[in-house]
Amino acid sequence: MDRPLCSKARRIVRQLRAFVEVARQGSFTSAARNLHLTQSAISALVQELERQLGLVVLNRTTRRITLTDPGSQMLLFAERVLRDVDSAVATAKGLLDKSRGRVVVAASPLAAATLLPSMIARFAKAYPKVSVELHDVLTDQILHNVRNGTADIGVGTFEKSHTELELSTLYEDVLGVMMPAASPLARRRVLRWSDIQGHPIIALARTSAFRPLIDSVIASQALDVWAPRFEVRYMGTAVALVEAGLGISVLPERAASLVKSSATCFRRLTSPVVSRPVTLVTREGRALSPAATAFAEFLAGAKP
Repeated sequence: MDRPLCSKARRIVRQLRAFVEVARQGSFTSAARNLHLTQSAISALVQELERQLGLVVLNRTTRRITLTDPGSQMLLFAERVLRDVDSAVATAKGLLDKSRGRVVVAASPLAAATLLPSMIARFAKAYPKVSVELHDVLTDQILHNVRNGTADIGVGTFEKSHTELELSTLYEDVLGVMMPAASPLARRRVLRWSDIQGHPIIALARTSAFRPLIDSVIASQALDVWAPRFEVRYMGTAVALVEAGLGISVLPERAASLVKSSATCFRRLTSPVVSRPVTLVTREGRALSPAATAFAEFLAGAKP
């Protein structure tokens, strides 16, 4: 919007405010006092409005100011316009100070089921008028949504080589074994990768961001473990199969939050300790809204 148009819009709003206040008070003097203007300035604003409308909106007498018939109709319109203007200004101020707005977050099923619910609840208490919309999708869809702008923020585990995106680490998720609590492995104080040999494996599918990492460790140690009993896409499925006593699964520690039964437990793997970063992803070169910035800062500063 160019400056002349902005100036004209501001002038019209001032005219409407002057007219509405005179109509409510029935007096130029009272209206001037309430709006912190001189009586002549109030009179000039109302006259400008009448000239632009080509209508007389006020009956001026020595005793009292009253509305003409067109003025009564104009008062309803002017009050509605001023309410909308005041609401828009309040909303804009709220957006700038992060007190209101909308944030769209695309997250992996694991992050959406474990990390984000408590984070969103805590954020809602701090920013009650900011709405957070959560989409639980697979990794490729997270990146696609952030790139095309349908999501402000992505949360998950990603490769570092993605273009048009900015990635920052939230925390490191350490790999370990999900197993029945009755498993002999559960009794070990220290669990090594070599210890999982000979146990039925519930593996993550090759599309998982964790699968290449797991495969590389197994290959580097020449472990004889890789003929999975099950191969699944979702960690929730792997956890459920473990809970049913059908095997063990190498998963990130965050997946332990999915366990529903005390008959299942998680132990970190050592020799080596292996982790993958859980990452916040945004679109490179695109400024986040104040509300999205507040949520991103909240995630970055919170302990998972």
